[in-house]
Amino acid sequence: MRKFTSFSEIHSSWKDNTGNALIFDQDGVSSSMSYPELFEAVRTAAEKLRTAPGAQSCDPVRADHTPETVIRIFADVISGRDVLLADAEVSEEILESSGRRIDASPGDGQEGRLFFFTSGTTSRSRLVTLTSRSLSCSAWSGQCMLPCGPEDTILSVLPLSHVFGFVCSMLWGLCYGASIALGRGVRFLMEDCMYFDPTILPAVPTIVEALHRFHLLNPSLKTVLIGAAPCSEELTRALQREGMKVYLGYGLTETSSGIAITQDQDDPYGLVPCPGADIRIEEGGEISVATPCLMEGYLGEDGAVTDGRFFTGDLGHIDPDGKLRLEGRKKDILVLSDGTKVFCPEYESELMTVIGTKEIAVAQKAGRPVLVVSGDVDRSYVQEAVDHFNQLRQRSRQLADIIYIQEPLPRTAVGKLRRWELQQMLNRS
Repeated sequence: MRKFTSFSEIHSSWKDNTGNALIFDQDGVSSSMSYPELFEAVRTAAEKLRTAPGAQSCDPVRADHTPETVIRIFADVISGRDVLLADAEVSEEILESSGRRIDASPGDGQEGRLFFFTSGTTSRSRLVTLTSRSLSCSAWSGQCMLPCGPEDTILSVLPLSHVFGFVCSMLWGLCYGASIALGRGVRFLMEDCMYFDPTILPAVPTIVEALHRFHLLNPSLKTVLIGAAPCSEELTRALQREGMKVYLGYGLTETSSGIAITQDQDDPYGLVPCPGADIRIEEGGEISVATPCLMEGYLGEDGAVTDGRFFTGDLGHIDPDGKLRLEGRKKDILVLSDGTKVFCPEYESELMTVIGTKEIAVAQKAGRPVLVVSGDVDRSYVQEAVDHFNQLRQRSRQLADIIYIQEPLPRTAVGKLRRWELQQMLNRS
């Protein structure tokens, strides 16, 4: 099995592959593009970029599920142009300002870098700097743990602007000869499994749960790769009972996607580290990792990596069999069951002003954000404030419950909230 080190190497491998690289809908008709056709399209686009003015500049890419987007990403990187990936929710203002912050890539035949937004709401977003080498390495490590090949069709419904979607629903398959079925968008999300008939589905838990509930998973589907958020044991076991293998993956944008994954179907929540991923549990239970797939850093920030290790903000432990067991998050960001991220301080700041107390905190319970209120308060007033707060947010970001406690919220000596302690308390209740 070949370990690619650049997008140029991946691109060159397509010349001799006679299978379909991309499957997509075109005007209501299922169409395809072979690997040699994709090779030629990328080669032509890259040549044009190399001779165009400002060839090393960075233009933002709205990463939709079209062959043109796949071609553009590879052509840009191969030609030495940086790529800033974004979905439809990122405003033009943020895209333009972020693009201006990225210095032009160096020349001398080097490939362009790839930038992904991560961590929290728009006002707290950071840009993670990844390379074609780190992303190619991630695809290889995934192939070592969960092989795909020419007999597989991988359904790509996850945003390509998110590293889980980029690697696991696109790059991985294109490295190892699978066909990538490019989903038709949110409108057709519930129909695409039956339309494209995939053998592998990478997705977040809420998508899989909805497809399963309404019996929309196609009979040919044999492998479900779930990541980006916690998955319930009930869903995992239900899929297994229907003959599917379920792989739970753990990774971050900062690590170019997965660093640990299920290997034993009898123990899907015991995750085995991917090749090269040195996972360690630090004081307080935080997971740190050193990996060849690690990011270069956050754009404009120093100190994100310490002695070659990244501190993830996630909590876990290594069991006696050497498997990683996840326990929750230490950071201020909650990852909900659909992959949505909630930046807790923003919620708390707004609610503190309305409720009139600082003794509140946002935490997670049963996969949803909840408000924890400490001490004696007017509960009817708190409920009214939360109801109004929820009316201003989409359903997935609404507070699902209010939990009242008498004990003080756990804090450090300087008054900062110990979120991981609060989360552990809720997990035990």
